[in-house]
Amino acid sequence: MRVPAGSLVLSFAAAAASLALLAPVAGPAGAAAGRPAYRAHDYADGRARYVLPPGENELVNATDPLALETTQQRPANSQDQLGQYSGLLYGYPRLTDRGLGRYFNDESFGVRPADVIRTERPGDGVTIYRDTHDVPHIYGDTDQSAAFGAGYAQAEDRLFLMDVLRHYGAGTLSSFLGASCDFEQMDHDQLLLAPYTPAQAQRQVDLLPQRYGARGALAKSMIDSYVDGVNAYIGAARLDPALMPVDYLAGTPDAAVPQPWTDADVVYIAGLIGGIFGKGGGFETDNAHLLTYLRGRYGARAGLRAYRNLNHQNDPLAPTTITDRRFPYDVRTRAWRPSLNAIPGPKPLTGGPVATSTGCATSSGLPTGSASQPTTRQRIWANIISALRAMPRHMSNALVVDGSHTRSGHPVAVFGPQVSYFAPQILSMLDLHAPDYDAMGASFPGTGLVELGRGRDYAWSATSAGRDLIDKRVERVCDPAGGTPAANGTSYVFRGKCVAMRHETFSENVLPKAGSGGGAPASISHEIYLTRHGVVQGWTTVHGKPVAIVNQRSTYRHDIDSVIGFLGFGDPKVTHDVHSWMRSANRIGYTFNWLYVDDRDTGYFVSWNNKPAPGFATDGEYADGQTFRSVMLVRQLQRKFRATRDRVTRADVVQAMETAASQDLDGLDVAPLLARYLKSHHQSAHTRAMLRQLKPWIADGAHRRKAKAGDTQYRHHAAIAIDDELIPNLIRAFYDRIMAKGGVSGVSSTGGASVAGYAKVPMQWVNTPNSGGAHLGSAYDGGFEGYLMSTFQQLLGGHPKDGFGPVLTRHECGGGPATCRAKVRRALATTYAALVRANGNAKVASWTDSTLSHASGQTMPEFDSIAFRALGLVGQPNIDWQNRPTFQQVIEFPRHRKR
Repeated sequence: MRVPAGSLVLSFAAAAASLALLAPVAGPAGAAAGRPAYRAHDYADGRARYVLPPGENELVNATDPLALETTQQRPANSQDQLGQYSGLLYGYPRLTDRGLGRYFNDESFGVRPADVIRTERPGDGVTIYRDTHDVPHIYGDTDQSAAFGAGYAQAEDRLFLMDVLRHYGAGTLSSFLGASCDFEQMDHDQLLLAPYTPAQAQRQVDLLPQRYGARGALAKSMIDSYVDGVNAYIGAARLDPALMPVDYLAGTPDAAVPQPWTDADVVYIAGLIGGIFGKGGGFETDNAHLLTYLRGRYGARAGLRAYRNLNHQNDPLAPTTITDRRFPYDVRTRAWRPSLNAIPGPKPLTGGPVATSTGCATSSGLPTGSASQPTTRQRIWANIISALRAMPRHMSNALVVDGSHTRSGHPVAVFGPQVSYFAPQILSMLDLHAPDYDAMGASFPGTGLVELGRGRDYAWSATSAGRDLIDKRVERVCDPAGGTPAANGTSYVFRGKCVAMRHETFSENVLPKAGSGGGAPASISHEIYLTRHGVVQGWTTVHGKPVAIVNQRSTYRHDIDSVIGFLGFGDPKVTHDVHSWMRSANRIGYTFNWLYVDDRDTGYFVSWNNKPAPGFATDGEYADGQTFRSVMLVRQLQRKFRATRDRVTRADVVQAMETAASQDLDGLDVAPLLARYLKSHHQSAHTRAMLRQLKPWIADGAHRRKAKAGDTQYRHHAAIAIDDELIPNLIRAFYDRIMAKGGVSGVSSTGGASVAGYAKVPMQWVNTPNSGGAHLGSAYDGGFEGYLMSTFQQLLGGHPKDGFGPVLTRHECGGGPATCRAKVRRALATTYAALVRANGNAKVASWTDSTLSHASGQTMPEFDSIAFRALGLVGQPNIDWQNRPTFQQVIEFPRHRKR
């Protein structure tokens, strides 16, 4: 079967190979029954593997920092997966199935007796076996005892991180980590998303049995037991300093030791994680501001046409996962009703519901009165701020190949989430077994279940979809007495009546950080207002009349409910094939693309946060144009299909993923169009010299990769420097007249620089590997590539379906297509001059620096490198850039349970 570019095969095809008969094996066993058999109830036969850098162990006790400083001895298992992960970039071209073990760990159930490094029995009926990677294999006599063991093991591996996350989710970072304007802002932002009091959060757990019957009761009992397990470890750590993370010394005096956990803390973490990785939509006000601006420039009708050109919400050329059918979603099917629609004014919202410390409203960092010189602990604290703010939104990928394309006749999956890079990693590994649970994989610390991983004879993963779970609503502000409503009034019109908003105050007492050298205790009050539709984000006007902007979120006050679906994923009685698995997936309320594979059935074929299907739209997805990074995966798989005659192996699929992981989407799709455009034009000597560097790089696959690991520069260093410098200059050449003129306000990140105007389009301006200096790894998931391709195609005489109409094309390049030749020449000249300055010479072939890498004092590979954000005292070294999931599974099931 041939697979067209950008396609996804949604098939549940039977594998060609027959199922092997199974010999009886022992079921899960707890402490009383002795050590369970390795690979018990495991139908992968060793063909399930994973990697999760940098390592499983997070615990840094009071003696570990001294050992690191004096002998460079890191805590055991804190870095043992880093080399595996980073090394694949230079080892994949020669990879075979037998060699997968160099880069991926065994994801079999249980642990070989020889690989048990310690055994723990933290409670009745539960035993934890730690393997050579320090991964906990947890066996419980009951579901509750297994959940207790999961709580104990996750606290052992991630206690301080869990504490940070629960305070972040509750909007109380300032009270935990100390006085900081940044923490106050983060508390404010989280409370605008999920403002739950402890009682309200606890009620979500208490309502599970009422909402979901027996499954809800099971979920509540396991959450209760999980919390007990966390508290058991906290109790042990208070008695044994070797078990206590030294990171607590970086907090406030009152937070020097961890406080007991509650069910509400699990809700706070679920809301935080779902709000980061599983939310989408909410761009209505951004869209309205762009539409207002365009109408102001071009008139009502023409401005609307220009808006539809820019908003690639439903671009017919966008690469999609499903290709053979339409899936209409979030597409307007009825005429607008003016009485139910409103366009807020373009001014920023006022009266935001937060009160911050003196000086925080106009600055970032320490509030007034804090020490002027940061201490070591304050630097740690700054790292935590940076790390939490760097959490990604859309960075996961999946390649799932059905059995008709594999050598074995069984599906192969290489998939996982990209949750950025932290030290310790924000995910942890669990191998969890109980009467109603058998699963191994990645878990968000503080939740205690395997959210992404494998069951007995199936595996699953997810990519963030970013689809429409949030709507911005406009509430008409009113005066209960019938007078003129106040600009920030707290009453609104609901069903024809003027009703009061609900007002809640979230207070936290903030002490200066230990060793900060100053600052007085303070009390912070976050004032939150709510309507029947959701949380008030602030106030503005519509037609000069005051309104409140409200977030309406589908998962609000139901953040914990998705536990029912996740429980089903790991329950072998609930999930036994793709259809039963899909029923559990439907119970997860967050916006994920879910992927499934077993020995014969598969779900999605390729997903890299791209548009799921034709007709599937949502507000704010401006980057869903005619190219997206998912095309790089599809092209590489197509090459493998051709090379193997549709008989790929697990190693082949890993190679396809890793080949795409070092490619530059701008170089693959935009640069060739530029070269075609320049063929018909006179070229300066400088332009010809730059094209001589670009062409072999493009032909070689446009990789941002060194020839070998020990090199200091990229193999095609000059071409990469040219491409990085040129793409922003081309964007400005084509679109400055549209975006940056006529009163557009705001700035947009361009990898270190800022350009006025482009922030009106809610999309990253450029998204190269180190866009904004964040070192996040992920790239090319949003930018102007689609616009650039359409413009070049139109300039070359084509008529792309997503091309700009006359309203915008007459303003491109400042004066329409006839002026673009001069503007492109100027962009090339500007690029040349900038790189001469950055490199100190005019020898194009010798260039090794872009402007941004030169300004940073780093080589381009160093500038692009992946940084592990420290969430504690011990960090990790940077690794070479590669664009791939953080936690990744390589899966093939050769057999299945009897059906």
